[in-house]
Amino acid sequence: MPTTNTTNTTMPTIVTKESLLAMLQASRERQAKVVGRALVALFHRQTGDEKDTNATRHENDLGFQHSDAKRGTITAKYFLKHGTLQDWQVEPWLAPQGRKGYPRIVKYSRQLNEIALAKARV
Repeated sequence: MPTTNTTNTTMPTIVTKESLLAMLQASRERQAKVVGRALVALFHRQTGDEKDTNATRHENDLGFQHSDAKRGTITAKYFLKHGTLQDWQVEPWLAPQGRKGYPRIVKYSRQLNEIALAKARV
């Protein structure tokens, strides 16, 4: 007879807010790579119609939030084509947001962790 795991388990973490912040404490070139790779990972979670229209059309907690969809999608496409980002493309993702003042990209740390965990299983 199978047993049921009744213990409260937490999801392992590879990417945390703190680790993402640490990765962003680097040269401009490195920041551009970190932000670009993160945006591409989120972009790949967008649905096909969201990628085509540069907008969030489905509230599925995958990819970009509505307020970031256009900028995130366009910037991810640029990074895919050029392999780097210009300073003006990186700045909005490093700008402090909310009460805690985390950079905008940090709000996606949960999704980035899910992506990293899936990649680690492969």
